[in-house]
Amino acid sequence: MTMNFYYAARRFRAVTLTVTAAAALIPLSACSTDKVLQVDDPAVATPGSLQTAAAVPTVVAGAIGDFQVAYSGNGLSDAFLPLVGTFTDELRSSDTFTDRNDLERRTQGSPSNGNRGDLPYVALHRARRSAESAARLVGQFFPANDPRIAQVTSLSGLTYVAFGEAYCSAVPFAPTATAESFVEGPPLTTAQMFDTAAARFNSAIAGLGTASDATSNARRNLARVGLARALLNNGKFPEAAAAVASVPTTFIYFNEHSANSGREENSLWNLNGSNRRYTVSDQEGINGLPYRTANDPRVPWLDQGRNGFDGNTRLFEQLRYPDRSARVPVADGIEARLIEAEAALQAGDAVTWLLRLNDLRAQVRALMTARFLNYTANNPNAFVTNTTLAPLVDPVTPSARVDLMFSERAFWLYNTGHRLGDMRRLIRQYGRGSETVFPTGAWHKGGVYGTDVNWTVPFNEEQNSLFVRANCVTTQP
Repeated sequence: MTMNFYYAARRFRAVTLTVTAAAALIPLSACSTDKVLQVDDPAVATPGSLQTAAAVPTVVAGAIGDFQVAYSGNGLSDAFLPLVGTFTDELRSSDTFTDRNDLERRTQGSPSNGNRGDLPYVALHRARRSAESAARLVGQFFPANDPRIAQVTSLSGLTYVAFGEAYCSAVPFAPTATAESFVEGPPLTTAQMFDTAAARFNSAIAGLGTASDATSNARRNLARVGLARALLNNGKFPEAAAAVASVPTTFIYFNEHSANSGREENSLWNLNGSNRRYTVSDQEGINGLPYRTANDPRVPWLDQGRNGFDGNTRLFEQLRYPDRSARVPVADGIEARLIEAEAALQAGDAVTWLLRLNDLRAQVRALMTARFLNYTANNPNAFVTNTTLAPLVDPVTPSARVDLMFSERAFWLYNTGHRLGDMRRLIRQYGRGSETVFPTGAWHKGGVYGTDVNWTVPFNEEQNSLFVRANCVTTQP
C-alpha cells in the first residue's frame, strides 16, 4: 500500500505541474474577464429567478409542499400531525428514542438538549414564510381574487393555528418582509396566535370577493373552516358556527402525498406501519379513548402480529393512511358540522347539537370512503363495512354532553392533528383538570406520566432578544 501511495502521489504532482505550466501560457488579458468564473447552473433557481410571473407556479407549489412537510410530514419526519397523536391519547411510542418517549410521557427535556417538538417548530415557520412570500408574489402579477392567494394565505393561517394548539403561549414570529433579511420577532400568546390566524383566513375570504368558480369556492371553504377552527380555539363559538354555515359536508382539502420522493411521503405511515416507531393507542393512561376496542369504523386499525421498534410494545397499525402516498384531510365538511354542533351545545340547544352529530353518523361509510382511499379494501376488520353508526342518545347532564362532544370529535378527526388543541380546550374553556384530560398515572414503559400539556419552544430562540423563556410554560393550557 505504501508503494501504491508513493506512485499515486508522484502522478498527482506530475499532473499538477502540467496544468500549472499550461495555465502560465494563457494571456493575462484573457484572465481579466473572469469568464472562467461565470458559469450557469441550470439546476439551481436563483432568488432573482423566483421573483417573476413565470415563477409563480413553482413558488406556490413550493409553499404547498412546505406546508405538507410541516403539517403531515415527509419520509420519517416527526411533523405536527404524528406528534399531536403521540403527545395525546391517539398513539403510543413503540420506539427507543428518548425524546420520542419523553414527548409521549409528557416529560419534555431541557430545551438546551433538544426535544422532538423542535422539528415541526422549524418546519412550521418555514411553511409560514413560504406561504406568505408566495401570496405576495402572486399578488404582484395576478388579480387580487386569484384563488392561489387565498390558498397559500389560508395555509399560512393554519401554521398559526398549529403553533397555537401545540406550543406554549410565547412563540416568536419574525415578520415576513419583502427583503431577504433577518429580523427578530416578538412572541405571541396563544390567543394572539389564533387571532392572527383568523386575520389570515379573513384576508383569504375577502380577497376572493364574489368569484364563484369551483376553485374559488373550494379555497373559500378552506378559509372558512380554518377561520372557524381559530375562532373555536378562542372560545368564539357563535362566530365559528357562522363561519362554516355554508361549507358543504362533502368539502375536503387534502395534503397530497406521494411515493415519488421522500419529501412527498406520508410520514405517519412511515413512522407507524413501516418503521414501527408509533402504535395505535387504546384507553391510554386512564383518560384515553378506546380507539381500538371501540371497533369504530372511523378508526380502522390492524394488529401487525409483531412488536414495534423497541421490541416490546405491540404494533397496531392505523389504516387511515395505509401507504406512503396516502393523502391527509386538513380541513373538511365533517369539521364544519362538528363546530356547528359544539356551538349549539354551548348555546344550550341540545336538539340541534345531537342532530348534527347523528347526521354525520348516518353517513359514516360514505364520509370515510371519500377521505381515505381504498378505505374498505385496505382494512381487514369487518366493522369498516358499516354504512351507518347507531344514533347517539342525549346523556342529559352537561358534563356528559361535553364528554360525548369531544369523543365524537376525537373519532371523526383521529390522526388529523386536532386532538391536542381539543384537549387543551377542555382545560381552558370547560374547566377540566389536566389530569382528567391527558393520559396520566403509570406509563406503559415504566414510571409515570408528567404534567406537560404543550410543547416547549426550541433552544435556538434563546438567541432572539425578544423571547422570554420564563413565559413559555409547558403546563399551561
